[in-house]
Amino acid sequence: MYEICCIKGCENKSVALGLCANHWRQNRAYGSPVATKAHTGRFRGKSAEERFNLQVKKGDGCWIWMGSKDKNGYGIFKGEVGGELFARAHRFSYAFHTGDLLIGMHAMHSCDNPSCVNPAHLSSGTSADNMRDKAQKGRARVPLGEKNPRSILTDAQAAAILIDPRPYSAIATEYNVAVPTINSLKQRHSWRHIEGDVVKQSRRGTRSGEKSHIAKLTDANVLAIRASTDTGKNLAATYGVSPQTITDIRKFRSWTHLQNPVDYVN
Repeated sequence: MYEICCIKGCENKSVALGLCANHWRQNRAYGSPVATKAHTGRFRGKSAEERFNLQVKKGDGCWIWMGSKDKNGYGIFKGEVGGELFARAHRFSYAFHTGDLLIGMHAMHSCDNPSCVNPAHLSSGTSADNMRDKAQKGRARVPLGEKNPRSILTDAQAAAILIDPRPYSAIATEYNVAVPTINSLKQRHSWRHIEGDVVKQSRRGTRSGEKSHIAKLTDANVLAIRASTDTGKNLAATYGVSPQTITDIRKFRSWTHLQNPVDYVN
């Protein structure tokens, strides 16, 4: 005759400490054979390392986080390493075991298991590294770069734009995209998987007036517009530009290299 579990109402066979297998696991995991989740009081007064180890199931492969997790499966844990506060278990584990504080960096999983906190399965990487890793493993929600069916640019064009020193408007005209698209790319808000340095817009050597390759008017046109008494709407229709362009020319907001506004004061 075998002994039964000491928990009232349980008729299962006792395996250790007078507890059945199920109650023994609950006792080990939560500190009580009848608890269904961990009590925060058991962490009171313990160091970050002790609190971390109480919530990890270590094995030869992945170390599985047994504590709270977010909706994506990443362990939730607050602990400090080297003055840096971490809110995710895998990031804390990597920083604690390697000394790398991950300043501005991601902790990437080689095992592709978000609940794993084994530092041997983690590595430091940039946002671009992380996105590239996701794409290579087929976890990216949206295809990156030229693989996106809505993409207008190719990866090669995006790389060329990053190092193009010309004004953003000139680059946008060449590639038939909007200026905000160029700005977003240069600010690394988009196409972050493309590696390389960014060359900001250079004002030196920028051609003005009719010498600019995007100019719709000639210097003579501009002088004629300023000398004309016709309405801006009529002039815009005549020269194929917007009424705002005519206004900017007349108020010397543009084409300022052509004479001085004092010459046109009556």
